[in-house]
Amino acid sequence: MDQVSTPYGFIQDGKIYRNAFLEYPSREIGEVRESEASTIKYFEDRFTMAENKVTQLEQSVEESENKGSYLMKLIHMRESLAKFDALGEYPQLYERLDVIEGKLREIIAQNRIKNLEIKRALIAEAEPFEFSSDWKEATEQLKEIKGKWIKTGAVDDEYQEEIEGRFNEILDNFFQRRKEFFEERKRMVFERVKRYRDINNELYQLLRHPDKQEAREKAKELQAAWREVGKVPSFHYSKLFRNHKSLTGKIFRSDSYGGGYQSRGGYDRQGGYGQSRGGYDRPRGGYDRQGGGYDRGGGYGGRSSYGGGGGYRDNRGGDRYGSQQNYVSPEEAMTRKKELISKAEDLIGKDQVNTMEEVKQLRLAWKQSGRISREKAIELTEKFNYTCEKALETNFLERLVTNRDPDFSHLNVAEQLQQKISLLNNLIARDDEELIRSKAENQHLLNSRDTRNFSEDDRRAAGRLRSQIRKLQVKKELLEELQNSLDKYL
Repeated sequence: MDQVSTPYGFIQDGKIYRNAFLEYPSREIGEVRESEASTIKYFEDRFTMAENKVTQLEQSVEESENKGSYLMKLIHMRESLAKFDALGEYPQLYERLDVIEGKLREIIAQNRIKNLEIKRALIAEAEPFEFSSDWKEATEQLKEIKGKWIKTGAVDDEYQEEIEGRFNEILDNFFQRRKEFFEERKRMVFERVKRYRDINNELYQLLRHPDKQEAREKAKELQAAWREVGKVPSFHYSKLFRNHKSLTGKIFRSDSYGGGYQSRGGYDRQGGYGQSRGGYDRPRGGYDRQGGGYDRGGGYGGRSSYGGGGGYRDNRGGDRYGSQQNYVSPEEAMTRKKELISKAEDLIGKDQVNTMEEVKQLRLAWKQSGRISREKAIELTEKFNYTCEKALETNFLERLVTNRDPDFSHLNVAEQLQQKISLLNNLIARDDEELIRSKAENQHLLNSRDTRNFSEDDRRAAGRLRSQIRKLQVKKELLEELQNSLDKYL
């Protein structure tokens, strides 16, 4: 069959084709319907849509302050135009795109030079804190500098590894040293508290010493040893010191010896030394012969600790894990908790799941996973709660941005990231305002280091405040991750 040609294409065998141009070959764009002339006109009219898209891009670039963010959109448009079903002067459109791209790449190159200068200045600003021991001041300064770093765009690839490597080295050196410092301080506090308890245990043994004078001499030595132990936090020391004073007071009173002190806070064969009425009864806690350790009232570790043979004990339920059926060893509990954290991490960014329900089930399992040391429990619980919150916030952001833009899934990656960043910035601004109000309303909770006398309403308010702080931290971390991902496309 004869071929019918037009300036931009041709018709052959009942089908219409666009001419080849640049590196793109000719391609079929449709079929002849009513007539060849009307088919040609239809596809020539469609070319106006392509021209309008290029014109709109030119205007957007001209009006935008962040011009570099349009480079990926331009590259995407260049690819999509080659597949657009229309007849027209395609080379002319691509020339216009070349002009826009040249401007954008020049702007990006200039921005990256400027970004390099800014980041080098931030490195110089951070370096004095790299080996600082003023932990509070250095931490605040480095966090502020890191915030500026995150807001600064990318640098040229040839400098990227050097710049990022040096900045991360500064942060790693400081925060690793800070971590080691506080871990060493925790270890020191633990050892000192243990020493205080050992001294009180020895004093307790002296209560039943047959030679009163020898017991008093030994008590004086223990008092001197007590003064040499060193400082520990007041919430540990106050209870230890009360017990210490009570024990030494009884030893130095001549009528303090006998068959034990069972009434009005005296010595109880089943318990140890506690704090009821200043004596040595079991109900408030102390040394437990049956358990081989300390219970809640006198034991190290705050709310609870472990005995040597009788299992975990506290004054609310006696031998809580006394039966083999319910007992979970600390090792097994640790394994369970780490598995639950791993499952929470798997939920982050996962599609086709009911994230809220999954997190609810994980939190329930966490409560039933068993007990570990207080120090580890605080660390792992915070990590678990943070990871669950991140899974929920990631899922929420995905649903929110999809609901706001029905065409979201059809956007390219850079455009999707830009929409998420814009939305997340708004959410962070809102959360910041709410947190400022909450802190102002609950200033007494922030200033108090002792929560034992909090009312139930105060405890709930403190919990809500911690949740608000955690949600805001998660959103800021997500924003940083999204911004880093976007920088790779610019």
